[in-house]
Amino acid sequence: MKPESPACQLSADVFDAVSGDLAPQTRRAYAMRLRLLKTELGGAALTDSSLSEVLASMADRGRSPSTLAQVVSAVRSAAHRLDEPDPVGPLCDMTLRIHRRAAGPPRQAAGVDWTASDLAADTAATRGNAIGLRDAAIIAVMSDALLRVGEAAALEIADVGRADDGSGRIAVRRSKTDQEANGTLLFLRRATMTRVDAWLQAAAIDDGPLFRRIRKGGHVTPERLSARSIRAIVTASAAAVGIDGASGHSLRIGSAQSLVRAGAQLPEAMLAGRWTTPAMLSRYAKAELAQNGAVARLRPDDPTPV
Repeated sequence: MKPESPACQLSADVFDAVSGDLAPQTRRAYAMRLRLLKTELGGAALTDSSLSEVLASMADRGRSPSTLAQVVSAVRSAAHRLDEPDPVGPLCDMTLRIHRRAAGPPRQAAGVDWTASDLAADTAATRGNAIGLRDAAIIAVMSDALLRVGEAAALEIADVGRADDGSGRIAVRRSKTDQEANGTLLFLRRATMTRVDAWLQAAAIDDGPLFRRIRKGGHVTPERLSARSIRAIVTASAAAVGIDGASGHSLRIGSAQSLVRAGAQLPEAMLAGRWTTPAMLSRYAKAELAQNGAVARLRPDDPTPV
């Protein structure tokens, strides 16, 4: 085993100040993990062995392998940006492997496909109030554009445009896979634009954040709806149409599954969801990809055996 690297000195506040190239949500998550790590270390030096002990203790208290991995990612990101030695070594790697095996494969959130998302939007809209119209618009927009919750929360009214045929386009200014903020335009159906129009009319707004908080009594505030609130809306809307186990990612997962089910090839679906590699799409839509794969399409059934 290689000798342990020197102790690393990390500051969550300093890291937060020098990590502007990261997406805001990632930067906040990493800073939070670094503060948690400082508490867990209790004054001990940050080395491969002390970090490994912290990870094992967190796992014993029920923390998920993804949380452990995020702590390690935060440490490595901070060490790189603060020009500190990387403390992650073979002991940490072994601890992560052990607890990943013990936890088994990650459980995928339930997908909300096109049929279910239309039903969920209809159900929300039938409430007949501003909250219902807003929630219906959120569901429809996220389903059409395969949006992440943070992307939906960041939308401005000015990001929504209309084409001559009545369909829409939304500009996503920055995303997880677009850290340079080059931006991209995504398609919205005419039916989705109708839902967006109904929400904007009910809210009586024409600029600023697209999706907003609504106080008791139906008062629409200027405050942007948070990613956490949008996640809760998606989960509750899915449950209302009989889909348990949904998350904020469920509309994205379900749209990926619907795309492949409808015949989209892997590059088309990757472009729609803005995935840079096929790994996540293959995980989300593995059953649909198998159904539409080369063998399913090209190999004829054998004659019925005698």
